[in-house]
Amino acid sequence: MALRRGTKFKRGYATIPQDEGVNYRDIADTMTELGYPMNHSSARNYTLRIMQKFVAAMAHAYDIDIDEQRIVLVAKSPSFQKSMAEVLQTIESERRRRCLLKKK
Repeated sequence: MALRRGTKFKRGYATIPQDEGVNYRDIADTMTELGYPMNHSSARNYTLRIMQKFVAAMAHAYDIDIDEQRIVLVAKSPSFQKSMAEVLQTIESERRRRCLLKKK
């Protein structure tokens, strides 16, 4: 039976994207095509690990005392992940713009 759109989970994970995001299966397929064999579960684990590093770095930068359990909770948050994706896309867009300006 299909789940109602917008269903929230307290545990576990879904392999479908929220909003316009990329799902873990797509990430795994892309990585495999690039020569790094990966399944969707590994893609999720890698993503969550890097998100945890982002959370810890931000907490350190703002001198916020945060325990490991809270770091994991924030890293799993779809809103945090979406925000990080937007930040990284902005950084990449700026990098590409600068490269184009240098070529001119």
